[in-house]
Amino acid sequence: MRDTAVTFAVLGPTEVRVDGAGSAAGPTAGPAAGTAALPPSVRALLARLALSCGRVVPVDSLTDALWGEDLPADAANALQIRVSKLRRALAAAGLGGDVLVTQAPGYRLAVPPESVDVHVFERLLVSARAETAAGNVTAALGRLDEALRLWRGPALADVGATAWATTESARLEELRLGAVEDRYELLLESGGHNEAVADIERLVARHPLRERLHRLLMLALYRGGRQAEALAAYQALRRGLADELGIDPSPELQALAEAILRQQVPSAAAPPSIPPSVPPSTSPAGPPPAQLTQRRQLRLPQRLTSVIGRQDDIATTLERLAEARVVTLTGPGGMGKTTLAYEIARHVDETLADRVLLVRLAALEPGTDVAGAFAAELGVAPQGAAPADALEEYLRDGRPLLVVDNCEHVVDEVAALVERLAAACPGLRVLATSREALAIPGEVQVAVGPLAIPSGPVTDEPDNAGPAVRLFVERARAVRPSFTLDAETAPVVASICRRLDGMPLAIELAAARVKALSPADIEARLADRFSLLTAGPRTGEARHRTLRATLDWSHDLLPEAERRLLRRLAVFRGGWTPAAAEEVCAFDGIVRGEVLDLLFRLVDRSLVVPEPATGRFRLLVTVRDYAWARLEEAGEAGACRDRHLGCFARYAEEHGRRVRDIAVFARLGDEHDNFRAAVDHAVDSGDAESGFRLACALLWFWNYGLRHEGTRALTALLETGGGSTGARARALQGIGLLHVYYPTPHSVAAAEKSLAVFEEIGDVPNAAISRLVVAWAGQYGGDPERCRAMVAQSRRDLGDSDDGWWRFMTQYLDSLLTLRLGDFEAAVREWRFCLDLSHSAGDRIMGSAILAHLGIALRESGRREEALTVLGESVDWVRGRGSLHGLAFALVHTAHTRLDLDEGDDVAALLAQAQDVARRAYNPRCQAWAAWGRARMAYARGDAGAAVRECRDALALLKDGEFPWARARLWSFLAACAETAGLPDEAARARETATALTT
Repeated sequence: MRDTAVTFAVLGPTEVRVDGAGSAAGPTAGPAAGTAALPPSVRALLARLALSCGRVVPVDSLTDALWGEDLPADAANALQIRVSKLRRALAAAGLGGDVLVTQAPGYRLAVPPESVDVHVFERLLVSARAETAAGNVTAALGRLDEALRLWRGPALADVGATAWATTESARLEELRLGAVEDRYELLLESGGHNEAVADIERLVARHPLRERLHRLLMLALYRGGRQAEALAAYQALRRGLADELGIDPSPELQALAEAILRQQVPSAAAPPSIPPSVPPSTSPAGPPPAQLTQRRQLRLPQRLTSVIGRQDDIATTLERLAEARVVTLTGPGGMGKTTLAYEIARHVDETLADRVLLVRLAALEPGTDVAGAFAAELGVAPQGAAPADALEEYLRDGRPLLVVDNCEHVVDEVAALVERLAAACPGLRVLATSREALAIPGEVQVAVGPLAIPSGPVTDEPDNAGPAVRLFVERARAVRPSFTLDAETAPVVASICRRLDGMPLAIELAAARVKALSPADIEARLADRFSLLTAGPRTGEARHRTLRATLDWSHDLLPEAERRLLRRLAVFRGGWTPAAAEEVCAFDGIVRGEVLDLLFRLVDRSLVVPEPATGRFRLLVTVRDYAWARLEEAGEAGACRDRHLGCFARYAEEHGRRVRDIAVFARLGDEHDNFRAAVDHAVDSGDAESGFRLACALLWFWNYGLRHEGTRALTALLETGGGSTGARARALQGIGLLHVYYPTPHSVAAAEKSLAVFEEIGDVPNAAISRLVVAWAGQYGGDPERCRAMVAQSRRDLGDSDDGWWRFMTQYLDSLLTLRLGDFEAAVREWRFCLDLSHSAGDRIMGSAILAHLGIALRESGRREEALTVLGESVDWVRGRGSLHGLAFALVHTAHTRLDLDEGDDVAALLAQAQDVARRAYNPRCQAWAAWGRARMAYARGDAGAAVRECRDALALLKDGEFPWARARLWSFLAACAETAGLPDEAARARETATALTT
């Protein structure tokens, strides 16, 4: 390598700097003289090599760093391509070909450690600690400052999230935080406690369980004459450790708390002469304290209640304020933007702002002079000057933080004024709250969303129940101190919080009702939430005293076209695509071409929630209920529901035939709630024909997924008595189809009736399908020869229609019949052939079912190891694809095969998962197999009584819905369990039933 000063930097975005000429890293950096412009694809490669500079990094380590477990098909070749790209980027900066060396078994970055910022950082830390040990405080601080200045953001910020990157980033961030702690330790020992306390408080807020930071905070507060606050900091840590980890603070920290209580803490040494030094403000750990030129002003209301669940929002916004001059907290009404803004302002450290000023605009009437209102709020006397000029003069000195609360109703005027002030006052930072952004240059938005709500069971410990539940409990105890979260109330409170979307205002208003109502009563009344949630504090702003007033405030600020669209969007359930919004909402005052623009405006105003990953949009439930009330008031509900039904009937017909495509299956799954709403409207309005169009188009979608949902829809439509003969026959066919794996007398009768109707009206293809459904339902107990004959006739009638799919399906049914008869070797051959046909037909969803049945045939033919492999493939294929039945079936038979092989370590977990999935899918057959598996495990551990009970449950669930050989085996197992449990009569009956099934 030529004699060049080169720095490889990974403490932040990945950079290569040559001769100090500049840097290139992230997407905004461009090439400059002597600078390597790094393509995103090579940053992880360079970072991995730089961290091991001078040493060979094996190919396997590099591919792991680049792709983790998601390796490309030819990882070695893909790595060579990345290496070539990196060499070109380095060469473009003037670095020779000897920098990146190919050397078995991998590659080496041939540079000295002092050219990589990580190694320099670690060397400086070692040096600083040596100076500290030697008592050289000034020198140690200098080393720490130099080390921290190397950081430009989070370590390895742009290299991806592989296991290597995550682990290494965490290690480096821990070193960095340790260095910051070392620095404050030295400052405290040097008498700098007053300057350090605000920064240490901010660090404690980010790392609430880190004992060393709490120790530093306690010392800083105590030495600043704030003994009570020092003890309060200790108590906060003690509670946090107990709640989160179930442990007490360390003996060292307990001793310090005792010493503070007794006022026996040694004082700090006299401060040495320490040169001023400040690490970069981009450090997440934050800049160190700085001497202030004026006394800090904090003009905020006193906090009367706790702020719950917003620690991440506070940290994120503080980081944005360190980077940008104007930050706006956006979100719908009731999300707590004002409370959050005040709390952020309390956490702003004094190097970022030397005074905090507040301007509240909620009471300001539109059209009022905004500059004059700012001046009045801040106590600025214009003295003949224009208010805006006086504000510039007032805010020009120092580093003020201006909190501007509730801008949405005067957003244009506020935006113009803030832009002017930011340009004229270089030290000014603005933190605004608004339902929409100010949309001025340099503004950064932070979206304030709902409080987190646990998706699973909620415990009776508030601190472990998530912030939404904690908020409810705290506010409930304010009106009823005896309120407790217990096994009875915890799930109800969690349900209330979910139904209120985690919206803080709505949760607080609901909690206030605990004074007179039980949580169960509150939940029951949420259907009329706008009448229930009307108990806001008297001193609160009028728009926050009721939930409806909060939404009225947002609604009344909208132009008429946006109000129309908002109320019409309430017709959707579970979200919508832009195309659906255009089709449903474009009528009577809104043309199709306007919908997208109006939709984006509602997103900007925080009333519609976008989902960028899916391209869909949704309304929070509370906003949707409000908009639905407005829709009914406008007399548009019927028209919207009609258009919604027509839209989704067409969508189902267009995509239902292609449901075997995984992507199409997923898109149909996204619209599940809309399909249900459309069917409900078809039933309510009497438009059964449109309902049948939709439901019959979705038969195979429901068959692969939520079969009970399809049965519900078809049954409700049939009960209306409407629809054509053919549509009603298709519905009967569908009911039979959705029950073929656990047929009932009703479902069998429905399939047979549909067959008779189609034969009568001469609909040959549908008659062939109904015939297959009848044969399919007969796989467990019907005449096998009759069933085979019916399959053969349908095969002739359907031929190779639908690209060979029906040929595949007829083979699937033949394979089922072979498995039913217990000819397991023949079944193995037939299922393998069936798998080939499914691939040819392009059916990726049925592949898991075929593999699962193949696994059963292999297991029953004695090839259990092979069966386990095939069943594992079935689980891997179906998991995450929305087919609950397929997943439950594959899981439960994997568990039974493991029991056959005496591999029982994880069987209990497999059975529990299968049981849960089968319960959600309303699949009694798989629930029965899960109970049978639990019976086998109970019998093996010597609990014959439990085994008998589980066998009884399994048989009750199965009834006749299983292959005869499987039911015979279960009855025989029950006989053995009952005999062992001392139940001879039951054992005898079970043996008789097993014998009858085998003959």
